[in-house]
Amino acid sequence: MEKKHKIITVVICLAAFFIGWYTRAWLHICLVVEPEIKTEVKYKTDTKTEIVYVPKYIYPDGSTEKTDVDVNIGKQELAVKVNGKDFEIKKADDEKYVFDKYKLQVNQTSRADLNITVPVIDKTKHWEIGIGTSKDGTVGMIGFPIKNNIGGWIVGRQGNVMSGIFVKI
Repeated sequence: MEKKHKIITVVICLAAFFIGWYTRAWLHICLVVEPEIKTEVKYKTDTKTEIVYVPKYIYPDGSTEKTDVDVNIGKQELAVKVNGKDFEIKKADDEKYVFDKYKLQVNQTSRADLNITVPVIDKTKHWEIGIGTSKDGTVGMIGFPIKNNIGGWIVGRQGNVMSGIFVKI
């Protein structure tokens, strides 16, 4: 009879251990990381200048042109893209160059919210095992977590096995 109680106590303790282990895995919640959003602004300018030394124009009467420098400046262009789409800027009729009399105005509002949540990682031990003695003999105890601050326990000794639930306060 005494051997039977020891076997029952060991089987109950092992069952409580595995039930607690699988319950812990079932109740576990994994964290999900949000994707990072990047904003990119690119600015590129390209100016080409060509300087060439060329002969002066000779008129049909044999005379030579009087200018020593001939400057030819082409129409200024501005290409703007917003979120990958072209944004057209046309020169006004009374403008000689782009930005001569008008300007490009950009209105932008921005708001940043920074919410930081730091997960609490409880590194305390949740399983308990103990041994003790009383006038009736040696007592063994196993404590296991169920969820949050609720746990369970199994205590056994020769001829007697008990179990219960506890709340940590």
